[in-house]
Amino acid sequence: MFDYIRLLPEFVREVLCAYETWNGKDGVPLKLQELMMVLEIEVSHR
Repeated sequence: MFDYIRLLPEFVREVLCAYETWNGKDGVPLKLQELMMVLEIEVSHR
């Protein structure tokens, strides 16, 4: 289980990178946009 926890920050960075380069971002539901914003804030604090 702890191996997954160590991988999580890198996984979140990859998800954020994919989201930022996604062309259809305008159609993303608001809740998903909020989640991406929260993840970005958490990654920037680490």
